[in-house]
Amino acid sequence: MKRILIFLLLFIVATIAVFIAAGIPNFNAFKTLFKNTDGMQEGYEYVESTYSLKGLTEFIGEHPEFMSIVSFNVEDPDSGIYYGADIPRTQGTIANFFLLTEYARQVQEGIIDPATPVNLDDINRYALPQISENAHNSGIELLEAIEDRSITIDDVVSVMIATNDLASSDYIWFTLGPDNIFATVDSLQLEHTDYPLPFSGLYLSIQPSVSDTSRTYTDDEIIALAQKFGTDDAFHSEMIDLFKSERLNISFIEEKNALAKFPQTTAREMANLMAKVERDELLNKEITRLIKDKLSWVNEGKAIQRSFSNYGAIYDNRLGMLSGVDYGTSIYDGHTSAQAVFFDRLPVAFFIHLSANHMQEDYQQRLIWDPALYETTIQEITQDK
Repeated sequence: MKRILIFLLLFIVATIAVFIAAGIPNFNAFKTLFKNTDGMQEGYEYVESTYSLKGLTEFIGEHPEFMSIVSFNVEDPDSGIYYGADIPRTQGTIANFFLLTEYARQVQEGIIDPATPVNLDDINRYALPQISENAHNSGIELLEAIEDRSITIDDVVSVMIATNDLASSDYIWFTLGPDNIFATVDSLQLEHTDYPLPFSGLYLSIQPSVSDTSRTYTDDEIIALAQKFGTDDAFHSEMIDLFKSERLNISFIEEKNALAKFPQTTAREMANLMAKVERDELLNKEITRLIKDKLSWVNEGKAIQRSFSNYGAIYDNRLGMLSGVDYGTSIYDGHTSAQAVFFDRLPVAFFIHLSANHMQEDYQQRLIWDPALYETTIQEITQDK
């Protein structure tokens, strides 16, 4: 009994920490948690058995409805893991890869000067209160730390990739232009990947005080909502006040389920794009070089330096979703893998557990350099359940 009470106490503390870290002010964090008692129990039964990566691989094998994993050696792609490879999964900030690709194209063609100055107010304009606020604050802190020169659009793109700041994403989205972004996505010849859309418009479209949430909004409607938020002062002020007072005004479970209305992709298509980047084959070598430079932000970590001679990634972490796309060369045997891993629409309590322990990123990185974990994953996803 004492062990159970200690376990519950630690779980509650971790839960509160995750939501405070996600940017919800303290009072609202407690208020929101108490309003979501059902959500806080969803998937709780999976928590105790998944504190180890071995336990996590067992969960992966038992619950394909939540999982897509593609991981392959770029020199031998046919021998890789293809688990739920073609199931549509929420893009989230993995969509920033497409913005990065179009940015690199415009830089390479001389359309955008990477040294173009940017006003922080223009980025903050797209920030919705209590929506990924921690990521936004981290991004702004990084930009404000630039003291010896003006903040540039290249800095904003770097912050967008490293911190998942949604406001930076929206600023870059509108700067690049939807027609250009969509044309570049089309040029990649993807069959099952939606166009990336501005995050402010996506979240406004699932806020019941703003939108008819009984239906899925079209791309044009979502873009129009984001444009109105960015340009209409009265509407902008109204939305800021609304999100400060009630955030999305839906339960955690409803928010997790609403990910189905966001742009989708598949693990196979995203992993194949990572392989093309690693091989310098995405559009052209100069564009690929620019993309690699931004994806290498993660190489500053000591854990990455211990295990990889080369690594690039984009991760996402939002309610119900943990995902990542990456490529890397193992320092132990020299092989290079390309990957896409999606934990999508996870039960709320289980998501909080994985998020608090950073298990998805650890799992994804070790899947490249740890052959024992790779083999264990294959065993769990291929055996009869």
